[in-house]
Amino acid sequence: MIDEQKFLAAIRSSNAEERFAAWRDAGEAPPSAIPALGQLAGGADPAVAKAAAEALTTMVHAVGKSPGAANRGAVVKGLLTVAEQGPLPARVHALRLLSNIAGEDSVPAIANYLKSPELREEAVFALERIPGSAAAKAIMDAYPSAPADFQPRLLAALGHVRATDAAPLVERALHSGNKEIALAAARAYGRIGAKGWAAYPALDAYTGLQRNDLMDGMLRQADALARQGGPAEAMAIYRTALARPEEHWQCAAIVGLSKIGTTEAAAAIQPKLKSDQRTVRITAQQAWRRMAG
Repeated sequence: MIDEQKFLAAIRSSNAEERFAAWRDAGEAPPSAIPALGQLAGGADPAVAKAAAEALTTMVHAVGKSPGAANRGAVVKGLLTVAEQGPLPARVHALRLLSNIAGEDSVPAIANYLKSPELREEAVFALERIPGSAAAKAIMDAYPSAPADFQPRLLAALGHVRATDAAPLVERALHSGNKEIALAAARAYGRIGAKGWAAYPALDAYTGLQRNDLMDGMLRQADALARQGGPAEAMAIYRTALARPEEHWQCAAIVGLSKIGTTEAAAAIQPKLKSDQRTVRITAQQAWRRMAG
C-alpha cells in the first residue's frame, strides 16, 4: 500500500507528471486519505483539485470491481465523510461516486441530502442505483415534504427502480394540479407497471414532447396490465392510442393488441388494415398475420 503522506504530497505537487502518476496509482492508497483528498478536490488550485478528484475516482474503481473488496467499506465511509464535511464540489463528487459502490447501509446518510438544494440531485441519483428496498423507501419518505420543483425527480427515480410499493403514491400524484408532477407520475407509473388501473391526465392538456412522454407512460402501463392478466384495462389504453392521429402511437397499440390476441383485440385492429397511413396499415397487416398464424 502507498504511504499516505507521500501520496498526498504527490497529489499536491506542482509537477503535472507527479500528480498524474499519483492519481493513476490511487487504487493502492489507504482509504484514510479520502477526507484529505476531498478537501483538495474542492480547493482553489484547479490542477490539484482535478488530481484529487481523479484519485477519488480511481479509488472507487479499484474497489468497485468486487462487492467483497477488502477496502470497499472503508472507501464508502471515507466518501460519506467527504459528502458531509468537504467543500461543495467535493461533496457533489463524493455522492456521485457513492452511486457506484454504496449499499443499503449507506441509504440513511445519503437520503439526508435529499433536503439539500445543492446536493439533492446527486443524492437521488445515488439512491436510485442502490439495490434493495431501503433506497426506494427513502425516496418515498422524502416525497411528501419535498419542494414541488423536486417532486418530479423523485417520481422519476421511483419509476427507474420500478418501486411497486410506490404505486399508490405515484397514482395520487397523477391527479396533481401541477402538470410537471402529473406528467412525471405518468412516466413513473408506466415504468412501475402496477397491476391497478389508473386514470391518466388528459392527453390534450399537454403538447409536444410532454404529450409523447404521457402516452409512453400509458402504453407501458397497458403492456404491464396485459402481461398481468388485465386485458380489458390494457385495451382501454390501446384504444386511446389507436384513436390518435400519431402513427407511432397507433403502431404501438396494434402491437400490444396483437399480443393480447383475443377476438376483441382483433376487432380493434381490423379497421387499421385499411388505414390511409402506410406504416399503420403495414403494422396492422403484420399483426393480423401473426394472430392468424
